[in-house]
Amino acid sequence: MNRRRTTFLVARREIRERGRSKLFLASTVIMLLLVGASTALQGALSKEPTYRVAVTAPAPSGLAAALERAAKPFDDAKVELRVVASRAAGTLALEDEDVDALLLLASDRLFFRSDVDPKAAAVVDTAVRELRRHLPPEPELTTVTLRPEDETTDAAVLVAYVGSLLLLTTLAVYGQWVVGGVVEEKNSRVVEVVLSTVHPRHLLAGKVIGIGLLGLGQLVLVAGLAAALLAAGVYDAPASLAGDLALVIPWFALGFALYATSYAAAGALASRQQSADAAGQPVTYTLLAVYFAGYVALSADAEGVLAGVLTMFPLSAPLVLPARSALVGVPLWQHVLALVLVLASIYALVRFAGRVYGHGLLHGGPRLDPRVAWRLGRQS
Repeated sequence: MNRRRTTFLVARREIRERGRSKLFLASTVIMLLLVGASTALQGALSKEPTYRVAVTAPAPSGLAAALERAAKPFDDAKVELRVVASRAAGTLALEDEDVDALLLLASDRLFFRSDVDPKAAAVVDTAVRELRRHLPPEPELTTVTLRPEDETTDAAVLVAYVGSLLLLTTLAVYGQWVVGGVVEEKNSRVVEVVLSTVHPRHLLAGKVIGIGLLGLGQLVLVAGLAAALLAAGVYDAPASLAGDLALVIPWFALGFALYATSYAAAGALASRQQSADAAGQPVTYTLLAVYFAGYVALSADAEGVLAGVLTMFPLSAPLVLPARSALVGVPLWQHVLALVLVLASIYALVRFAGRVYGHGLLHGGPRLDPRVAWRLGRQS
């Protein structure tokens, strides 16, 4: 039997056995519910918003009532009108976040801090039209920002932080599935029968590919639901978000290839008595460490040196690069360098794991030292 056929059969077995398990079905439902719950939470938090609007004195008679009437179609939003003595006083209140917008009727301008709130702008524009008895379609007011507009939206933050958290979860869960499958086969001695007809490298590749395809399918479902919500306008989505969301898929595949091979080697080196969870702990701790390092770096300064290094470092790139790309963008050369370094790391790890995998699977005593397994692999 050729190696492709062997790898395919092993992968198909993993998909069949793991795909119909309660754990896989339950985790898929939970992740879909998490995405749906984020939508419900946003809806709950966005009910009855209050827009704080400042206007320079003297305020036109009836402006407050017109604002209240204009806000009613927007989920019964409320408007708090504040009269300021001058433009300078209004600008200071806006900078100090005491108000959300500053209305200058003399110049027909509506000022925001850094991001234009389209709903607030529509409410104020409608109220001013009512007072002046002007009709659409031309906007009555010109929206202006005091500072350069921040392009990071709630959807970008969702892709960055929730997306990386989902990647961490799926990599850890499916990596433990790899460990569990290896330890289970060692305990039942099924692996001795399998290795009589299947080369260790092909068994390793089949396990990683099979479980990786399950994880990829699960991720596509979750990403598909998120994309549908974005298309429906549930989140404020920039035009570039589709590409940022698409980055999660290939980097999951690369990250899984990198970490699943490590999980498989860890499971093979473990003793029969050692639990699957304990066998994969070093790899899981590494995953958690790079995740939290990336989270801290992106939260502190997404354009800083540490964030840039973690974007290209092979162990952290699958988690950090898609998140940083959604937040501030990543230069093309960093994409290329990160890809080259991750592929080189996968190649080196596969060479190491391929050598120790067969000897580790057949080892039934105390935990096998990786150096011993490597030396045995070279001699075989």
